Formats: sequence, structure tokens, C-alpha cells
Amino acid sequence: MSMVYSRKALAEAIRSLKDGGIDGIVVGSTSYMLYLGFKEFEDDLDIFVTSISPTFEEDLIRELASKLGCFVGQTEWGTPQLSCSFSGESITIELYENMYDFYIPEGFVASAKEYRVGGVEVKALRIDHYIILKAKAGREKDLEDLNYLADLIKAGKIRVNTRSLKDYLSEFEDYEAKLIVKRLNKAGIKVSLS
Repeated sequence: MSMVYSRKALAEAIRSLKDGGIDGIVVGSTSYMLYLGFKEFEDDLDIFVTSISPTFEEDLIRELASKLGCFVGQTEWGTPQLSCSFSGESITIELYENMYDFYIPEGFVASAKEYRVGGVEVKALRIDHYIILKAKAGREKDLEDLNYLADLIKAGKIRVNTRSLKDYLSEFEDYEAKLIVKRLNKAGIKVSLS
């Protein structure tokens, strides 16, 4: 079952995390929904944490979760997952950092796009970075999302510069870049490494 939450609940969640010392950027589907101006969001709120290590500072996270009335669980990567209620709406917040195969290049983090949501600054992945990371991940769900994004590009709802996509591939090892290009091209997003 998909969780749906409003911009108000998103703003309250981000503000509460920041007030508790957890800052970062939105890296999941909420990042492209912000780009498209959605009023409501579906799915988990995935945050790449930049202020602390979610793995090694779990006590701080548990303390904040208790203060906010959230339940603590784990993501598929073993990092903390918070099930919370903000503005009367349920949100599952998953906290990530670079570990194992979960990797977001520093350049992507540093150039996150800023949005104002309910008076709160929300940083999120740029749409082109999100597309590249979807292609890199390559799981079935990621490839479905990639095809959906390719359709939005074709419909003119998302604008990406394929030359920029190519430039961003320098953040990855050669074998990863080749695989990303292959998946992008298969989805209909034409990119070349040459």
C-alpha cells in the first residue's frame, strides 16, 4: 500500500529532522515529485543524511524518534527507518549514507536543488542526477521508474540535457558508466559516452 502525504507534512518532517540535528537531501521519488511541483507525495521519504552517520549515530536518531513519537525500524540497507506522523499524516522516513552498493557521488550531494516547502528549505537531488542513479541501481522497480521518467521527458514534462548526463557519468567507474548508458538508452534517454 502506498503512503500519501502532503507538502505540509513533508515540510514538518524536514523541519523536525533538522531541529533534531539530522540534515540531508531528499534522494527518492519525492525528489522528482518536488521537481514536477506535486502537491502530494507517494512512497517513503528517502533522505541522504549529510550531518551525521545514520549507521554510527543510531542513538541520536532513536532519541529524536522517541521525542517525535516515531517508531524505529530498518531499511533494506540496515540504516534507520522512522515511521512517523506529521500534520496527522503517516510518513516513513528512510535515512541513508554511502555504504555498500548504495552510493551517491559527492558532486550530486553538493549540487542538490533547493525548494521552499511550507517555509522550509528542502534540498533534493537534481532530476538528472536522480535519473542517473535510477539507471545505476537497475533493479526492476528502478527500471520501471526510469521508463516512466523517459516518458515524461518525451512528453516535455521533464527537461534534461543529455550532454550534462554524459558529463555526470565521470563520477562513476568506467564499467558503471557503460552500464548506466546502456540502461538509459534502453529506456529511450539517448546518451553516449563518446
